[in-house]
Amino acid sequence: MLAFALWSIGAIIAAGYCIVRGIGDIRRKNYMAGVIGLGSAAIFLLTPIKTQAVKVDMPAAAPK
Repeated sequence: MLAFALWSIGAIIAAGYCIVRGIGDIRRKNYMAGVIGLGSAAIFLLTPIKTQAVKVDMPAAAPK
């Protein structure tokens, strides 16, 4: 669980860095680098994180 938390915190820090750099690049009119930075942050934040799944088996409905 600790490794999961460390990787999650690292991904959030990396995404924050990409957002800050992307906005800074756009303010300096370096639009391509800004879009790449913001896109990288979006990929970091939208990547699904594997969690523990719980499977619940429901009983089949009785025929009428």
